[in-house]
Amino acid sequence: MAETRRQINYNKLGRVSEIFGGLAHPTRLEILEILEGGKAFTVGEILNEIKIDPTLLTHHLSKMKHLGILKSYKEGRNVYYQLEMLQITSVLECIQNCEIKY
Repeated sequence: MAETRRQINYNKLGRVSEIFGGLAHPTRLEILEILEGGKAFTVGEILNEIKIDPTLLTHHLSKMKHLGILKSYKEGRNVYYQLEMLQITSVLECIQNCEIKY
């Protein structure tokens, strides 16, 4: 019986790699935990939770927005951020629940 080869979608794998690369930082994972409920937070509200330099936070938020993980909108003088890619929290929960054996 002939074996059927699966087609590998390299574009899709490249996109997944970009997303995981964009999450490969403890501060970005912390941002995801803050935003995981779907609620929008201002930069100031996120800063209250994560004690880092505002410029550094803005850098992380911009990177995550560029990758499509977050979205933002402006209301008055405030910029709000929230999860765009809601399913990413399920993926991270799965990874966190994996048993690591050394």
